[in-house]
Amino acid sequence: MKIIIGLDIGGSTTKVVGFQGEKLLEVTYVRSSDPVAAAYGGIGKFLNINKLKLDDIEQIRMTGVGSSYITQDFFEVNTVIANEFEAVGLGGLYMSRIEEAIVVSIGTGTSFVYSNKTKTEHIIGSGVGGGSILGLSNKMLNFRDFDLISNLAENGDLTHVDLLVRDISKRVPGLSGDATASNFGNVNDDAQPQDLACGVVNMVFQSIGTMAVLSARLKKVNNIIFVGSVIHIPQGQKSLKQFAELYEVNIILPENARFATAIGAALCSSYSKLI
Repeated sequence: MKIIIGLDIGGSTTKVVGFQGEKLLEVTYVRSSDPVAAAYGGIGKFLNINKLKLDDIEQIRMTGVGSSYITQDFFEVNTVIANEFEAVGLGGLYMSRIEEAIVVSIGTGTSFVYSNKTKTEHIIGSGVGGGSILGLSNKMLNFRDFDLISNLAENGDLTHVDLLVRDISKRVPGLSGDATASNFGNVNDDAQPQDLACGVVNMVFQSIGTMAVLSARLKKVNNIIFVGSVIHIPQGQKSLKQFAELYEVNIILPENARFATAIGAALCSSYSKLI
């Protein structure tokens, strides 16, 4: 049976997946700032690890910011552009095995979509995302490496950075004393690099989580799925999980969430030919 490939070409990472019928094959990704090189390299890597040949591919469906740089078929294989918002929605639903949700894709920025089995609707986008974490960390800590930021943030103490509800009130009905009253509202001279990294990650993910909850309220759904390469940061996941208790929503953080949009691209029914 022929293979349908889904390709998510990001600004720095390209994800590649493939379906043989309903079977999801082994996924992979490559890092490169050159979207064309990354796409070709990613497809080659995918074929190698799955022991496939070019003749095994029926179609390549691509999406992501880098897809605009692709102007011809890959390796003379029929190549199309998948609707990115539909890819985000379908990928999130597929990985979570549910039928309706708000799907939040966190990349350099963040997109919020509503999706069910029959339609996908783009709700809103935000410039707050992984790029914000890198930029703020670069100015505050003089480095911009996600793995280093993630490791530092995991060992940070938010009480050295954020102002908490318990710092300003004995009790606020409906809120835990550990809830954030003000991001970076309590920075002191004793704050260490790990505390600042923790504060940056927490602020970005709390901002995204707040918009996700508002989107869920707007569409009257309870499930919120978070996907994208930035989701792997432990402190970010911790920040998002707090929204489940605060607002009684179902926060879903799928394993291998970085591949969701590539999976959705392969599943898309809405796509266009290359120009």
